Parts: sequence; structure tokens; C-alpha cells
Amino acid sequence: QTHLSAPGIRLLMSLRRSSGFVRYAVSCQYHGSSFLGFVHQRNQEDQILSDGTDLRGYRSVEGRIREAFDDFLGSSTDYENIQVSSRTDRGVHALKNTFHVDILHSDSSAIKMQDEIERRLQRGLNYHLGRYVNSWHRDQPNQKRKRQRRKVPRDYTYFSDSYWARYSANDELKILSVKRAPDFMDNPYSEQDPSQPPTVDWNARFSATERTYVYRLLCYPSQDGNWSVPFEWDRSWRIRCRSMNYRAMQEAALSLEGTHDFSSFRGAKCLRKSPVVTMKSVKVHAQPYDLLGADQGFWTGSDGLDCNYPIPQLVTIRIVGNSFLYRQVRNMVGCLAQVGTGKMDPGEVKGLLEQKDRRKAPSMAPAHGLFLADVKHGDFQW
Repeated sequence: QTHLSAPGIRLLMSLRRSSGFVRYAVSCQYHGSSFLGFVHQRNQEDQILSDGTDLRGYRSVEGRIREAFDDFLGSSTDYENIQVSSRTDRGVHALKNTFHVDILHSDSSAIKMQDEIERRLQRGLNYHLGRYVNSWHRDQPNQKRKRQRRKVPRDYTYFSDSYWARYSANDELKILSVKRAPDFMDNPYSEQDPSQPPTVDWNARFSATERTYVYRLLCYPSQDGNWSVPFEWDRSWRIRCRSMNYRAMQEAALSLEGTHDFSSFRGAKCLRKSPVVTMKSVKVHAQPYDLLGADQGFWTGSDGLDCNYPIPQLVTIRIVGNSFLYRQVRNMVGCLAQVGTGKMDPGEVKGLLEQKDRRKAPSMAPAHGLFLADVKHGDFQW
């Protein structure tokens, strides 16, 4: 919308409303390792690629959401314009991500029942998201497809039979809430370009005022390389070292707070025009890894957080900002991990910022330790 003239933008907004489309804000939660990232990849999902890569059964988050809308609304023409606030890569998890979607209401009187519509959308989408249907099932006649979708029996218990394994795989994506979006928002480009209107349609991406990411690192002291935590293989970056010097990491993190040119931590495919962004806070926290949440009852031999304790150590890095460059968070974590393992001095991080050269910075942290924890949209929360 921001690339059109002001009359063109106003015309699009009026046409959308006059045709019966209503914009909804949606928040969702997903297990990143189960998906090909958030953005829909039409020519790659659920198929064998030309180079032989087998992606059958793999979807993007948006692709699964589109399938749920198709099944719930009955037609792909009854919704349009899905736009997400934060595009997460493959393997990145989300405790809360947000997007907007325009849904067609053929009956104008139904719009007055907003609370009921929002509840039905959330429940209906979650129902269809829980009914995983691969491409083979979709190609079969309806009668055969129905036989593949047996309901869980009434006497079902979680560990009683194979149903727990069959259906638990469908819980990797959930809709948290649905709310009718505000009609308008202030146009962030109007001050730069006087030809732009002062207000535009509310947009999940451009209305986001704060994003919070959390990265989890698991440091384990095994010297033989055979020890690890199998439950954390896709929820943390597991690093084999005696300990992480989290105090040095926090000292280095202070250099990353504030407004800077983050070219040294910018991904190669970043499309943002300016590398200057603001980090509101970068905090590092460390604690003994407690597998069962039983006040360290599972592990023995530690009574604190000194640097040389022999049990696994969980280090979390919490980064808050209004916007981020492509893969900036993972590049920053890769740098802080080098500081924590003693391969870099905390003071070197400030020098990396000043050099503005990605080639001088350490390698990027893997995706599976990263969580998009929250997205805020100013006064509008749902």
C-alpha cells in the first residue's frame, strides 16, 4: 500500500470494505522444527524438489494456516491478504507471532456478532489445524478421505494405546486468539513522503511496536562427547564446554543495546534499506539446567552459579527491539556465545559494531534455539 499514491491507497481501502471483507488480527504459536518457516512457499511444500530433496509432509506455517482456512471457510476466495508481523526462518519457534487476514462476510448483519465470530474462527481454525491432511489424502475422493480421519474414541486416554502418538504430532501449531483489527493506523511513511495519506489500513507488520526474542543455550561439561539432553535437541543450542561465562556475555551485551548500525550482524539477504535499528534491551541469564523443575533435585553436585560448576547450565538471551534485520538475533547470539566460551573478549563486540562488516563477526547461531516470545502492537492487544 505504501508504494501507491494517496488516492490509490484510499480507493483500495474503500473497495475492500465495500466488497464485504473484514480484517482480523490473529496470534499464533508453533513449533518451528515442524515447518519450513512461516512464509508460504508454494513451489516447495509437500513435494519432492527438482534436486531430489524430499519435502513431502513439510509445510510452512502460513501454508498450514491457508489449508485450515480453506477447510473452515470452504473456499480460498473467502479470505485474502495474510501478512505476518515477524517472518521466522525454518526451525525458529514462536510462543506468540501475529498476522492479519481479510475475511469475506457475505451477510452484513453477521459483522455485528463480533465476539461470536472471533470465537468460531479460533475454534474452527484450531480444529482443522489439528486434522493433518497430506497431499495424498487431498487427492483422494471425499469418501476415502473420511475413512482416514477417524475420531479419537470416547474412552481414549493419553497412554492407553497408539492414539497418543498419532494425534500429538498435530499440536505443533495453534491459534491463540482472534480479534477484529482496528480499521486504521497512522501511516509510518507519511512524514517522509507528504503524498502519503496520514492513515492507512491497520497492518500487522507495520503496527508492531515491540518484538521480543529469547535464545536458549545449553552448556554441558561432558568431555567424552557422549552426554547431552535428548529433550533439548531442537529447543536449544547445545554447546559442549565446562561452563558459559554469562557475566562476560552480559558485559558484551551492553554494547548491543541502543541505536546502532548493525551491518556486522546483518544477514546477506536482508532487504531492509537501512541497517540502523534500536535494541531496547539485551539481557543474559544463567541457571543450572533443571530437567524436572524440581529445585535441582535431578542433578547433584552444585550449590550455585559459579563459573566452574560441573552440571549442565542453561543460558538464555532475551533481546527486545521494535524491529530487526534479517537474522540479526542469531548473528548476535553467535557473537555472545564466543564471548561466553572465552574465544572473544567482551570489549571486542563494540569494535565489531564499529567495523560494520559481517565478515569480521563470528558465525551465526543455529535456528532451533530461537523463540519469538512476544509481539506487541501499541495499545491494541489481543
